Amino acid sequence: LALRGTLSLSGAIVDVQGMALEFCLGLAHQGMAEMAEQVWEASGAEINKLFEQDEFKDYGLIITGHSLGAGTSCLLNIKLHVDKLVGNRPVKCYAFAPPPTFFPCNPDATGDGKADPPALVKKAIENTIAYIHDNDAVPFLSISSVRKLASLLDAVDNNSEFMWFYDRWAIFHEMKDVPKDIFDSVDEAAKNEAEMVDGECRMKIPARVVVWMQKDEDNNKFVGYGCDATKVAKNTVFMSQDMFSDHLPEQYEDALDFLLADQSE
Repeated sequence: LALRGTLSLSGAIVDVQGMALEFCLGLAHQGMAEMAEQVWEASGAEINKLFEQDEFKDYGLIITGHSLGAGTSCLLNIKLHVDKLVGNRPVKCYAFAPPPTFFPCNPDATGDGKADPPALVKKAIENTIAYIHDNDAVPFLSISSVRKLASLLDAVDNNSEFMWFYDRWAIFHEMKDVPKDIFDSVDEAAKNEAEMVDGECRMKIPARVVVWMQKDEDNNKFVGYGCDATKVAKNTVFMSQDMFSDHLPEQYEDALDFLLADQSE
């Protein structure tokens, strides 16, 4: 079952509905949780009908997607495990560029998320692998991370408000160093945790491992790193010129092709 990413206004609306919603013994990204419900409502009966056929009776189910589709795939995978919607068949999920979508086993949005998720949620997470391509910003976009980024940008703005245009231009083009007071201000803002707002929680990508495919520009290749999803969720949004172009599906395809070819050698 393959789910596409954002290609329409309705998809963009789903993306921004990032407040927490109770979902499968945890909290989930509201828009994508609702989308997961709708996807199964539209396709579940047909999929189970296929499983009734002799040629597919021993098959499992693989769910995959990119961006919005990846986040929805992760949540649908959890729903299939928790509600046993395909019985005891094996279900696996491969998510490309998913945003943080799930906070397991804690209905309290101010909780620390350290409790072990229930067994079925844990099994769903164990059966999920997520992928990030280089500087793609989407896998780090959540209400918490965007609010944190806003506070850091505000710290920069407060210390550069009266800076001459030429100085800004020179810093941007790396002709001048960033002033120390800006570094100090950003460092201080990073240490201050903002109080959570209603519906906010520290979601993560619900995956056993996050494969971060990073470019090695010097050697013209990609290197894959296996990362812990909880630690990935603690990162803030990394600002770079390719933070959105690195999100494109063809970028993921090229990186995966390289890693597969490199592995076969």
